[in-house]
Amino acid sequence: MEKLIVNLAPTGLKPMKPQNPNVPISPEEIIRECVACTSPGASIVHLHAREEDGSPSYRKALYQRIIEGIRERRPDLVICASTSGRAFPEFERRSEVLELEGDARPDMASLTLGSMNFYREASVNSPEMIRALAEKMAERGIKPEIEIFDLAMIDQMKWLASKGFITPPFYANLILGAPIHQPLDTGRLAVLARELPPGTCWAGGAIGPAQLNINAMAIAMGGHIRVGLEDNLHWDHARSRLAQNEELVKRMVGLGRTLGRETATPSETRQMIGLPAR
Repeated sequence: MEKLIVNLAPTGLKPMKPQNPNVPISPEEIIRECVACTSPGASIVHLHAREEDGSPSYRKALYQRIIEGIRERRPDLVICASTSGRAFPEFERRSEVLELEGDARPDMASLTLGSMNFYREASVNSPEMIRALAEKMAERGIKPEIEIFDLAMIDQMKWLASKGFITPPFYANLILGAPIHQPLDTGRLAVLARELPPGTCWAGGAIGPAQLNINAMAIAMGGHIRVGLEDNLHWDHARSRLAQNEELVKRMVGLGRTLGRETATPSETRQMIGLPAR
């Protein structure tokens, strides 16, 4: 099997320090967390910026501080910025981070290929929004980090590829466990992976304690993993202890080695997913 890519999602939109004090919120905290998790094996970081009060932010000035801070310490690390619509529905705000230049420009940006419901809100991604974001990413030389939550999104992926909105090589996160949308079922991960366009580099992830199960299954299947406090605040299934990003990365790197998969470096990850070297 090829080397294991570890994609760290350290912050997310929703987790707050009262839920887990280890969640990095400020730019400085996010920078430190990403750099610290690179040593044990993270090679991609999936970033969400936060305002001082912890609320989600779309502002490219905040993303610039975070990205440049990471680049100063780990210039080779693959950096992905979020264009999530859960907090900001307008294209102008969702796509502002794509306008960054030079070392502040992200290597990748998230592209969710459909709408979905959470308990109290919807994440709305209209066909027009998806195409507009994909086009702007292509114009800016930013690779989509394709977010897949169900089979219909893979159909959308294939359609976008057939029309040239996205081009291979593809990288996709397969995310299960979203409440009231895609319940945890290890069989579903296998079906999603099977239906991806041939050659897609994919990572398995899950929301909540099931993250460990899906990460382990993805490693065994030859896929890669998305891990971090964005999706899972606890160390164990019983939720008896709060987790830290670095220890979540270390656990999965150790499991990967047990299953015969060494961890890909940032430079190796760039080559595997079709990004230029730094």
